[in-house]
Amino acid sequence: MPKNLFAVVFTEGREKGFANLKDTHPKAYRLTDTVALVAADALSGQVAKDAGLSRDEPDEEARGVVFKLNGSYTGYSRQTLWEWLEEAEEE
Repeated sequence: MPKNLFAVVFTEGREKGFANLKDTHPKAYRLTDTVALVAADALSGQVAKDAGLSRDEPDEEARGVVFKLNGSYTGYSRQTLWEWLEEAEEE
């Protein structure tokens, strides 16, 4: 069963947020200095919590938003991004 794909966008405390994601989603892909991609059998609320972006367990250093991707994307980027997306969708 394919996993859901999410874009996690940090507006504050990105290093703490990336560290939180690395602990819970070791295969997260760091797209830019403020954006990570996550493949997970979860809902966006769980991914936000994993990144420290939750009201229930707020990480005072991390702020941002999680977007669920619908599998429709296009553009021009490094090959590693396309490889990550392909692998994430096949898992």
